[in-house]
Amino acid sequence: MESFVKVHVMHTGYLKYDRALSFKELDVIPPVNQRGEAYQEQVPLSSYLIEHPNGRIVVDAGWHEDIRTKPREHLGEDLYQFIEYRLPEGSSVREQLAARRLAPEDLDAVIVSHLDVDHISGLELLKGAKKFLVSEPEWRSADPSKQVWYPGIEFESFALEPIPYGPYKLGKDVFGDGLVYLVYTPGHTNGHVSVLARVESGWSLLASDTGYAEKSWKELLLPGFTTDDKKALESLQWVKEFAERDDCIAALANHDPLIQPRTY
Repeated sequence: MESFVKVHVMHTGYLKYDRALSFKELDVIPPVNQRGEAYQEQVPLSSYLIEHPNGRIVVDAGWHEDIRTKPREHLGEDLYQFIEYRLPEGSSVREQLAARRLAPEDLDAVIVSHLDVDHISGLELLKGAKKFLVSEPEWRSADPSKQVWYPGIEFESFALEPIPYGPYKLGKDVFGDGLVYLVYTPGHTNGHVSVLARVESGWSLLASDTGYAEKSWKELLLPGFTTDDKKALESLQWVKEFAERDDCIAALANHDPLIQPRTY
């Protein structure tokens, strides 16, 4: 059996917003374009297909295809006016899986790093996957209004277990063989998880929104929205330390404009 996995980085949509959403610099984050172009960020929404010897998982779902035809209805009025959005043809998570000749039914699990809209909007496109996983602390603190973005999907919330990695050494060994860990990295949200995957040449760390770009952990810049600044900083410091390891071949933020789709 192979002792590693493959990680496919997919861009499943794009966002434009005020940079204060990426990097904490204001008490109140302005709507997109309010402060002028110099203050705006244009970033991808990354999703990941992980191929393990015993199954396939997708991490996060990007935008739903409804964003192309009825964005105001899909996002809701407040969010619709707060950001700009884009989903090129062929780039939804469903379309990218289909291009690889995969259907949702071929997925052993869909992992949700946290329940922000840009990570769950496209979940409905993955109906048919064997299970949908979210951490127990994330599920306990979930805003009920977000259910509009995952109609008919039943989540399994997983308890945090001891693992060898992370700021608190808590998370989940997805396949029980040390190849894919969900790592508890709270602070941006209460139950946020990163993903640590053992690829052929070392570890690939999918940091999700622990930091919004590589410079987040290099300069210890917290996300604009946090539920706990102390935990957010501890999580970011752990990402920084792990990213500097010789056996970490990639540390990827979900919204880093420098990250391109590729396979590790």
